[in-house]
Amino acid sequence: MRLEGAPTASTDLPGFDGLTIIDCDVHNDTAGRLAPYLPARWARHLELVGSRAVSTEAPLRKPARPNAARLDAVTPAGGPPGSSPEFAREQLLDEYGIAAAVLNNILLGAGNVPLQLEVELARALNDYNNDIWLADDPRWLSSIKVAVGDPASAVAEIVRCQGESERFVQVLLDTHTERPLGNSFYWPIYEAAAELDVPVSFHVTALAKNRLGTGVGPPTFYYENRTAIPAVAQPLVASLVFEGVFDRWPTLKIGLIELGWTWVVPLLWRLDAAWGVLGEEARHLERAPSDYLRDNFWYSTQPGVTTERPKQFYEVYAQFERAGFGDRLMFSSDYPHWDMDSPFEGTPPRLSRETKRKILAANAAAFYGIDLEPDG
Repeated sequence: MRLEGAPTASTDLPGFDGLTIIDCDVHNDTAGRLAPYLPARWARHLELVGSRAVSTEAPLRKPARPNAARLDAVTPAGGPPGSSPEFAREQLLDEYGIAAAVLNNILLGAGNVPLQLEVELARALNDYNNDIWLADDPRWLSSIKVAVGDPASAVAEIVRCQGESERFVQVLLDTHTERPLGNSFYWPIYEAAAELDVPVSFHVTALAKNRLGTGVGPPTFYYENRTAIPAVAQPLVASLVFEGVFDRWPTLKIGLIELGWTWVVPLLWRLDAAWGVLGEEARHLERAPSDYLRDNFWYSTQPGVTTERPKQFYEVYAQFERAGFGDRLMFSSDYPHWDMDSPFEGTPPRLSRETKRKILAANAAAFYGIDLEPDG
């Protein structure tokens, strides 16, 4: 896929001029908009029962920031943040000169609903994104949402969406599942993605979504939710590596979206150390765990890194780069959430221009299979 006539960074900040920007994480809201895309039986079910995809306490109170969104992202018509492609285009794509942005809808995760409804909701979301968002502007790209609990339907949906449009650029899986995600139950999804050369991404989801979000149960405070992100990412990585997913499908690309990146190097050390001591248990692995982390995984800039002193960010990033991950970090705005980063906040100004070029676009282009202009 090629970005035709793509804009470049919209800023006067030195060191960013002329750079292409790809945003790998934008959240659109489809509340109340999927009924026309659902079979009548399931549209009626939603009308009567609802999706039950969030805590049952949610309807009893009105959060200060619904869905953790910016207050100014409420649409001019009063719609939920992320519900209008036109307004999102104005606030994000046009505001910062973003050449492409990937839609990751995380409000339709695996909830307490019949599995067939989960299948139909995923299909409806993909059709809605294609009809409404992808038709709005060529800069919008979309994930393929699938029901991870039904691998056969997930494979069929991946094939269908890939046939619909090349702008379906990745498969999006829930991080809270019945089994560890390296389990063979999910292998048909990875096999289909590898055969079609479409990456698979995981995005952190609401840790209170009727799931055990941490090793000690659901968190009480949002503070816990935010700081528990590595507790979601690290077991996911270990499961995919040690279950041998990448030995079966060595070209499979995995994106870890809004799951951070500063934990990667320490985890790499621990995985290799464990493999050195317990390697007999995992004789099926063809390479050291660190090789898979460098070759098969990509990471995103969100949530933003705040260090005690500004210069420490550059030290942490230098360690990440020295460990072999300089081509693996992708910019993510997390629009329209309250803690979103602009491209110029998510990519600190003292990084070299070449590093900015990689983080802002080149690494994501390699992940999603996007052709960039030579300077991009």
